[in-house]
Amino acid sequence: MILYFFTGTVLLFFIYVLWRRREFYKLILKMPGPLGLPILGMALRLIRREDILIAFYEVEQKYGHTFFSWLGPYPFLVVSDPQIAQDILTSPHCVNKSFIYSALDDGAGRGLFSLSNPKWNLHRRLLNPAFGHKVLLNLMPIFNQEVNKLINTFDMLLAEEVDLTKVFQNFTLKIAAQTTMGDKIPSDGINKFDEGLLSCYKCVQDSMTQMCFSPWLSFKAFNCFWKNRASYKEAKSEIRNYIRNLITQKTKDEPVCTESKTTLDQNIFIHRALNLVQRGHFDWQNVEDECNVIVFGAFETTSNTLMYILILLAMFPQYQDKVFDEVWSIFSSKDSNEVTYSDTQQMIYLDMVINETMRVMAPVPLVARQTEHEVRLSNGVVIPKGLQVAIDIFNMHRRKDIWGPEAYTFNPDNFLPSNLDGKRPYAYIPFTKGIRNCIGWRYALLSMKVTIARLILKYRFSTTFEYRNLHFVEDITIKLKETPLLRIHERN
Repeated sequence: MILYFFTGTVLLFFIYVLWRRREFYKLILKMPGPLGLPILGMALRLIRREDILIAFYEVEQKYGHTFFSWLGPYPFLVVSDPQIAQDILTSPHCVNKSFIYSALDDGAGRGLFSLSNPKWNLHRRLLNPAFGHKVLLNLMPIFNQEVNKLINTFDMLLAEEVDLTKVFQNFTLKIAAQTTMGDKIPSDGINKFDEGLLSCYKCVQDSMTQMCFSPWLSFKAFNCFWKNRASYKEAKSEIRNYIRNLITQKTKDEPVCTESKTTLDQNIFIHRALNLVQRGHFDWQNVEDECNVIVFGAFETTSNTLMYILILLAMFPQYQDKVFDEVWSIFSSKDSNEVTYSDTQQMIYLDMVINETMRVMAPVPLVARQTEHEVRLSNGVVIPKGLQVAIDIFNMHRRKDIWGPEAYTFNPDNFLPSNLDGKRPYAYIPFTKGIRNCIGWRYALLSMKVTIARLILKYRFSTTFEYRNLHFVEDITIKLKETPLLRIHERN
C-alpha cells in the first residue's frame, strides 16, 4: 500500500512539473534541437568545459543556428544567429542575466555584471558618466605610465620563451585598480599587486567559474571547489579588505564632493560612486560591490585579449610587420613614445588587428540571459517566460556563411570597410550589444591600443606554436587549453 502511494505521489509530481512547463514543450515543436537524455538533457555532453564550444558547434551544424534543448531541468535556447541575437539583446524582457551567474554575486559582489532590473538599469544610468569620453582621456597618463613599467619587465625577458599570462594579469590589475579608485592609491597600494593579491583574484575567479558550471556540468568541478572553499573564502576576504581600505582612504584624503572638484574629477569611478552615496542613490555596500566588479571585469578580459593579440601577431608575422609600420609612421617624427588619444585615432590597422583577435577569440565566448516575459523573435517564434538563452558568440564569430570560407583563420582584412559591407550589425559582438552591453568597452579598446602600440614599437614577437593547435576552453572568459610561449626580441 505504501509503495503504491509513493509511486502515485511521484507520478503526480512529474505530471505537475510537465504541466507547469507546457510552454517549453510547445517550443520544442517550433524550434529544432536535441532533447538529450531524460532528466539530464545535454548535460553529459557539456561535462568538460573544453567540450562546450565544440558541442554547441556540432549541434548547430545539425539543427541550425538557433536550437532548443534542456540542461538538466532547465530549458534553454542557444543562439548563434545575428538577427535572433539582436532580438534577444535589444529586448527589454531579456535584460536580466541567467541564473548561472549567481555564483559571481558571492565572489565579486552584486554589481553591474549580475544585477537584475530595475536595479541594474538604475546603477547603469548612474555610473555611465564614469566611462565618458573626457574621463577616458584623463586616464591616458595612467595607461602610458603602466606600459613604461611593463616595458621594464619585458626587458628582463628578452630572447626567452615565456608565458605572459601572469605578466599581463599583473599589468591590467594595476591599471584597473588605479583607473577605478583614482590615481592616488595609498603608498602601499601598488606593492599589494605582487603575487599575493593577484593569486587571490585568480583563486576567486577560478572558484566562481567552478560554481557557475557546477550546477549541472561537473561534479568534479564542484568537488574541487568544495575542497578549496577555505582558500576561496580567505582570498575573497583579502580582496574585499583591499578594496574597502582603498575606499576608506579615499574618503579620508578627499571630501566626497567639493566646489573645487571639477565635473571630470567627480566622474572618475570612485568619486562618482561616493557622490552617489552622498546623494542617497547608493549605500556603502553598493560602492564596494561596484568597485570590486569593475576591477574584476576590467583586468581579466583585457589581460587575456592583450596576450592573445601578441600570440596571433607572433604566429602571423606579416600582420605584425604591418602594425609596426603603422605605429612607426606615427612615432618616427615624435620626441616621445607616449601615446596620445590623437595617436590612437590614426591606428586604423591596429584597430583591425584588435577586432580580428576578438572575432576569432571572443573575450566572452558565451553570454546568457533569461526571459522575464514572452518575447516574439523576428522569425515569428514566441519564446516563453523563464527560458534561459545562451548567445554563442564564439561560434557566431566563426560562421563561414558570414565571414567567408576562411572564417576560422586570423586575418585582419576581415575588418576592411569593404569586407564589412552587408554584414548584420550583431554578427560581431565582442562586448555584446543592445541594452546591456559592456559599460567599459571604450576603456578596454583605448588601453589595449596604447599597450600594443608601445610594445610593437619596441619589440618583435615570435613563437613556434602553430595557430591550428590552439584549443579553446569556455571559462566565462575564453581560455586556452595550452598557452603558447612567446619569444621577445628587441627591435634595432
